[in-house]
Amino acid sequence: MTSLLTLQNISKSFAPGGGNVQALRNVSLTIEDGSFVAFVGASGCGKSTLLRLIAGLDTPDTGNITLAGEPVSGPNAACGMIFQDHRLLPWLTVAQNADLALTRSGLPQAARQELVATHLELVGLSAFSRAFPKELSGGMAQRAAIARGLVTRPRLLLLDEPFSALDAFTRTRLQNELQSIWAREKTAMALVTHDVEEAVFLADRIVVLAPHPGRISDILRVELPRPRQRDSAEFIRLKTKILRQLEDYAEAA
Repeated sequence: MTSLLTLQNISKSFAPGGGNVQALRNVSLTIEDGSFVAFVGASGCGKSTLLRLIAGLDTPDTGNITLAGEPVSGPNAACGMIFQDHRLLPWLTVAQNADLALTRSGLPQAARQELVATHLELVGLSAFSRAFPKELSGGMAQRAAIARGLVTRPRLLLLDEPFSALDAFTRTRLQNELQSIWAREKTAMALVTHDVEEAVFLADRIVVLAPHPGRISDILRVELPRPRQRDSAEFIRLKTKILRQLEDYAEAA
């Protein structure tokens, strides 16, 4: 696979209350086109900060980020993002929320409607295109957010704890659906999660971040066949290995 995203020696600090906190230090990583990468680590290790930098919502203090061969200097159409909160506008329908992402696309209305319909079908919401967010369950609202994130056909989709606010059953169901969407669309995805099982279930590679400051401590390749069996010996072994690494960092803190 060809390289899509490159991070070179990324560092980022913040100054809360006049102090100085280094969120990330010397992070270097390549994400290939069509791959699925997950970032795991304790709170405060810089996972969400890293996603914001990749999305162009913030700028690094040092280092370079390139996406599809172009320097990242701000938000761009090659990169979509989904947050923990679905962030649907309550006064717009599901279809209108998805179409909102296309307002700057320059596409004619008919083409936009076709894209919206295609992506609502992709996430199983065709029958709810005229529903408002308040009429959706939490899982349905997150599926609508995924459709909105994919409707612009980004090269890379960033997911920041997208299922953490959902109940366990809905979370597992959406993990299965996201895996199927990725397999069909082959959009590169980068997931931030506290859920190690979720990372092992979805990702090709798992990037383990150590805290204070955030830095890459390990990169694990997941070579389990899909669809993955959560109760298989190798799945459990890999999950346990990552959990032990995170426990070691917590004890050292």
